Amino acid sequence: MTDHCTYCGESLPDNEYEDHLRREHADELTTIDKRRLNVSSENSSRRNIRRRNVALYTGVAVVLVLFVLGYSTVFLGSESAASSAVHQPDISSEIHEHGTIAISIDDDAVAFDDPQYIERDGCFHFHDSDGAEVWHTHCEDVTIEYALETLEMDVTTDQFVVDGETFTEGDGDSVVVAVNGEAVDPQTYVLEGVESVEDASAGGGDNVEIVVESGA
Repeated sequence: MTDHCTYCGESLPDNEYEDHLRREHADELTTIDKRRLNVSSENSSRRNIRRRNVALYTGVAVVLVLFVLGYSTVFLGSESAASSAVHQPDISSEIHEHGTIAISIDDDAVAFDDPQYIERDGCFHFHDSDGAEVWHTHCEDVTIEYALETLEMDVTTDQFVVDGETFTEGDGDSVVVAVNGEAVDPQTYVLEGVESVEDASAGGGDNVEIVVESGA
């Protein structure tokens, strides 16, 4: 399987993607990718030195071990708020999948390229580099409810909350959550995507649609 670099567009085997980021784009990594690779400016300098001697292999092994042990702290970061989603993602199982999502509230579409929605969480996020046209998941078991929580929105089968405003079917509002045209429970439905950003943009992976309409 292949992946496309979000920085230069090069097509790479999936198992070479992270090495490509470290080797070719160490100085331009986004915050999310730095956390994903456990990269800092100090670590980058040390790696450049280690490339000139046989200690490279030992250094990489240590970094990988620390990455696994400290995944939840380093990858997700302290900036992520505690989630109250019914089902939590498996942060110990890393993936890289993509799909699309559209949310409209009384016919007003949410613009995910707004800076407030960019790179909010390690397990689910949007990238400015692809115009926020697709969602990215980096952990197994990301539900729609969890994904929206990272954007400061709450959703169930009959309620949607955003910016302090609550829409609920009990008050005559309408909340529809669908994936690929079929209604789903956002609290239990786990997102499934494709590896390629281009394939997701063309309709691959889960296409999530949430339509909220206030009652008369």
